[in-house]
Amino acid sequence: MNPDDLRMWTNAYVVELEATDSIPLASDTRARRWNKHVHRMQRAQLELRKSPAGRAAITAMIAHPVPTVAQWSAAHSLFWAESEARTYLTALASSGGVGALEAKMVLREFDVGRLQMDSEPKHL
Repeated sequence: MNPDDLRMWTNAYVVELEATDSIPLASDTRARRWNKHVHRMQRAQLELRKSPAGRAAITAMIAHPVPTVAQWSAAHSLFWAESEARTYLTALASSGGVGALEAKMVLREFDVGRLQMDSEPKHL
């Protein structure tokens, strides 16, 4: 992946996840809007995961200050940076705070081989 593509896809990944972080899911309209952002993030993630530089960019976002970005980045990174991703997700799961249940579920599904993060988005 060339540097321009890396910047473009990394930016798309972060922008879409930051957008989902700001949408309360209290209605169907908001859920549909959230899903559109997730589909666009997934398109970026699929491109980034193709290269070592792209995977490193996702892994680095485990330290992102926006929790949604950090959590999704950790879930994606389990497939190539398991130790770092697992450390983050285990701490989150143990916290009992926002995102703890999701972190537990991600780790459980990964450990039994059911976590899939490479599916093509249905709608863009």
